[in-house]
Amino acid sequence: MVFSHRSYRVNNIIKWIKNNKKISFSIIALLALLIFFLYPGNDITCLDIVPPATANIQSAQAGDVLKMDIPDSEHKLTLIFIPKGSYPIAKSDHRTEITYPYWLGKYEITQEEWEKMMGWIPIPELEDRWTITTGARYPMCQVSYDECLDFCDRLTEIARQQGILPEGYCFSLPTEAQWELAYSCGKETVLPDNLEEVAWMNPHDANTGAYPVGQKEPNAWGFHDMLGNVWELCADFYRSHRLHGSNPVNWKTDTGNLSTDTGLSVTSLGGGVFSFIPDNEKDIPRERYHVDSRRASTGLRVALVPVQQHQLLKKRLKHLHPVPDWLIGIKGSFELIYMYMKTYWKTLMNYC
Repeated sequence: MVFSHRSYRVNNIIKWIKNNKKISFSIIALLALLIFFLYPGNDITCLDIVPPATANIQSAQAGDVLKMDIPDSEHKLTLIFIPKGSYPIAKSDHRTEITYPYWLGKYEITQEEWEKMMGWIPIPELEDRWTITTGARYPMCQVSYDECLDFCDRLTEIARQQGILPEGYCFSLPTEAQWELAYSCGKETVLPDNLEEVAWMNPHDANTGAYPVGQKEPNAWGFHDMLGNVWELCADFYRSHRLHGSNPVNWKTDTGNLSTDTGLSVTSLGGGVFSFIPDNEKDIPRERYHVDSRRASTGLRVALVPVQQHQLLKKRLKHLHPVPDWLIGIKGSFELIYMYMKTYWKTLMNYC
């Protein structure tokens, strides 16, 4: 009897759609338009990049150093060459592979490097138990995501003027996978046994801040401060779990071409001063960072990557736009309707 009643209702809905074709078509068109705006579009989760085989790359060896003069500074921006490689994801059977060469900064970007390129430095303050200390060799912080990309563009222009920019490459933020390959040196992405030698420790858990770059021992590939100084922004949009596979990157949002009402968030890695010596089986720290944030505890490390990577990131960011409040309400309503329809359909199928 229940089945007959529900079948009658379904038949009535079908009959109404047939008798009101124009209205039905308008509703379907509106739904399709909303789905286009609200759900994934132009999402990228893998960088299918084949960089040019220039002389700079063909002659480079793993660990080779590329140095760039910073205007009006006695210090040089130093990058280390990584030909390609892979590493296992901690506590899983998955691996991540980078199939093309790139360079990554030996150190975090310093306040002096930022000031010479951008014209300003952080404002000293105490923020969430993190003190900003200003100084030429202290890591830059209090930066927004867009400012970091502008900084990378300026570095690219200076490197081009100096004639040291590899053909087909430009400065950008590293993807999470590129950062983790440099951190792990091809091994599992867990905290190292010699944590006290490579990262700043704070056993008394007092108010603290960043330290000058390069004061601790480097990792096996020569990178300093990959742990325990400022958090380092990456190119990936934030997600709760790591991607794996070949050249992974997360430029996908849960609302497709729209950023959420709380703002787009990206991944930051490796930061924080450890208040205790953690279990070295623990995975490396990751954090969510909103693109408009200016945290005292977050800075950046730059990479030289294929131009396509930087262009795709900026194109994806340009394509995103904030979700209007009215659209958030409509999205919530449709999600609620969808949930009820899905439940109703499963119940209906159970009676068939």
